[in-house]
Amino acid sequence: MGLRIAKKYITDLHTKQADPQLWPDFLTGLPDRAATIRKLNEVYEKFGRNVVIFFRIDNIEPYLAKYGTERHVEIIEWAAAILRTTMDNYGGFVGTVGTHEFLAVCRKSGCKEFTDEAVKAFRKRVRDFYKPGDLKDGAVLSFSTNGGETVRLGLMDLKHCTTENNCDVPREKFLAHLKKTCA
Repeated sequence: MGLRIAKKYITDLHTKQADPQLWPDFLTGLPDRAATIRKLNEVYEKFGRNVVIFFRIDNIEPYLAKYGTERHVEIIEWAAAILRTTMDNYGGFVGTVGTHEFLAVCRKSGCKEFTDEAVKAFRKRVRDFYKPGDLKDGAVLSFSTNGGETVRLGLMDLKHCTTENNCDVPREKFLAHLKKTCA
């Protein structure tokens, strides 16, 4: 998966965004939350060969606090483009479940390769959003608490958790369970 392919995805997405009827999720071009939940319901009883992967853009809030919201949409578009174009190599599904959250379904056999490839590409791409000093420090914000503890808020990443079964969590609570697990 190359960034060139993801860039082409974003260019195509912008063309399609001219007509919002063409895509369920205007911002990303991915299936929207309702379509994603339908897909999750399809695989809920059929775990085994397939796995569900919950992704979220980690540390985007500290980025937005320091740098502002000017490139917020671009970050979300890149996350979606990288997930989607990477998944194209694995024959699975990627959809949105929140502004900074995505759900993927793929075969168990390609899961690790898919997640590794997507995370690596996202990390490479988001480096361009930071000033060199932040990259060197590995954090965008840091402060000390009243107790003297230093808190460092790191760089954006594509955090994920994977499940190969429904963990005996009721269907209606499964997505919330994935979100909590990934937090």
